[in-house]
Amino acid sequence: MFDISNARFAFLDIETTGLSPWFGDRICQIAIVITEGRRIKATVDLLLDPERDLSPAASHVNGLDVSKLSAAPKFAEITGQLEASLKDAIIVCHNAKFDLQFLDNEYRKLGHSVEYPNLIDTLLLARDNYDLESYSLQYLADAFHVSNSLQASHAMTDAMTAKNVFFAMMDALKPNGKPLDEYIGIYNSPAWPQDGVYLPTELSEAINSGRRLFIKYMDKDGSVSERWISPTEVMGLTDYIYLKAFCHTREAERTFRLDRIIEVAVEVGKE
Repeated sequence: MFDISNARFAFLDIETTGLSPWFGDRICQIAIVITEGRRIKATVDLLLDPERDLSPAASHVNGLDVSKLSAAPKFAEITGQLEASLKDAIIVCHNAKFDLQFLDNEYRKLGHSVEYPNLIDTLLLARDNYDLESYSLQYLADAFHVSNSLQASHAMTDAMTAKNVFFAMMDALKPNGKPLDEYIGIYNSPAWPQDGVYLPTELSEAINSGRRLFIKYMDKDGSVSERWISPTEVMGLTDYIYLKAFCHTREAERTFRLDRIIEVAVEVGKE
């Protein structure tokens, strides 16, 4: 049985070139905060050469320098360091299936499959135990009054925030009397397309909110437009994942490549 006070945790966050490994997107950064109980023992922040360009949305979110990525090691060169960091640890990440499908994809390219027998997803932990308006990592940080003054990369900031949110939620769940083991699951290699499309939390929540969305969209020529849309369906087509929506600006149905939506906001004040 795991004891939260001295268990080894690896808080993991991954930045990627886009939204789906099934359409060729790759990992471009991995950040890990390793703790013994609550005590930070080490941090790992690795830039990787994804061997492809970043999508407009990814570049907007993580702000990574393409020239630095092209000079970084490839995934195959850091597997030893990665496996040493995750060994014998309870892996904790937010929206785990989204991040881990990318790790799974990278290992598949090397002829391996992955299984993580001790995994906690802070997204599922929050959804299972708390009734909140949103389950994005930043919303949880605000809801549980945890701050992160760390000046670091986007990936490391999120890994550290996940750590703080996790321990805050576990403190709040103490009255339940459940041991840590009951919050732990197993990650197995997913199958496509039976397991569906995994999206970042904020984007998924926005699309499924039932409200109109305000988006900034970059077309293939680099031009950015702003518009109001009402989503109807997420579709995996031959080249990428698309959002079908009614565009209120054009007064017509349109499809938008999800990796070209660089900003999204949910309309407030209307049900």
